[in-house]
Amino acid sequence: MKEKAISLLLMALLLFTINGCAKNFHDTKDPSVGNAQPNTAITNMRVISILPETPYATNAYVYESSKPGPAVMIVGGVHGNEPAGSLAAQKFCEVPVKKGTLIVVPRANATALAANVRTLPEVGDINRAYPGKQDGTYAEKISFAIVQLMNQYKVSMVVDLHEGYAFNALDSKSVGETILPGKDDTSVLLAMDAVEVINQKIKEPYKRFSVLANPIVGSTAHYANSYLQVPAFTVETSDKQALDDRVEYSFQIAKFLISSQGVIEK
Repeated sequence: MKEKAISLLLMALLLFTINGCAKNFHDTKDPSVGNAQPNTAITNMRVISILPETPYATNAYVYESSKPGPAVMIVGGVHGNEPAGSLAAQKFCEVPVKKGTLIVVPRANATALAANVRTLPEVGDINRAYPGKQDGTYAEKISFAIVQLMNQYKVSMVVDLHEGYAFNALDSKSVGETILPGKDDTSVLLAMDAVEVINQKIKEPYKRFSVLANPIVGSTAHYANSYLQVPAFTVETSDKQALDDRVEYSFQIAKFLISSQGVIEK
């Protein structure tokens, strides 16, 4: 009986590890959540807990191919009222890894996602907290943990998925439907190429993407580009359109950018 109980526990832990990117996702009406299959083209998948044993714990999912190559990071859910970025990041758990390493942080601000608010007062704004502090605010602790992952795996690219409150073409105060690349030429040129590709699928001119200035200081992408000197991007959809469209646009843009590193197929 005891051996059977241990076997069931081990099986439960295995299922958690394999399906963790989907199973631990925040509650949503999107039918795809919870049904994602594990990334199969890998030799190793690790679940790394960020702020474990705290109310603000979340996971990073690290997919390592048997073929050597660069490491890239995709981040979503930094702001809890921007679910499209979080859902799009989760989709990368289903994308086969050709070579190198794919790091997915789909729910950076898990408690805010659950509450459907930008962030909680006791957490603060993660996207203004980089490089973070090990003993700082919760936002600083989360950003610090993400920075440690960037350094540990020596990332060659970082993509952070967000949402704006309007279409930038109609309201210049909003960054909705834009890509904010790092200052280096590679980031800018890749962003321009990504915009050209995604806009072929968008009929309404005001819904088309454009390239804006660089990521905001203190953000995920700003840190990666300014301090680690790697191509980095903040991708912003507009929440004035259907969730499915926002998720798909975020996913397709991020996939285009990450595929430039050869880690995944285009």
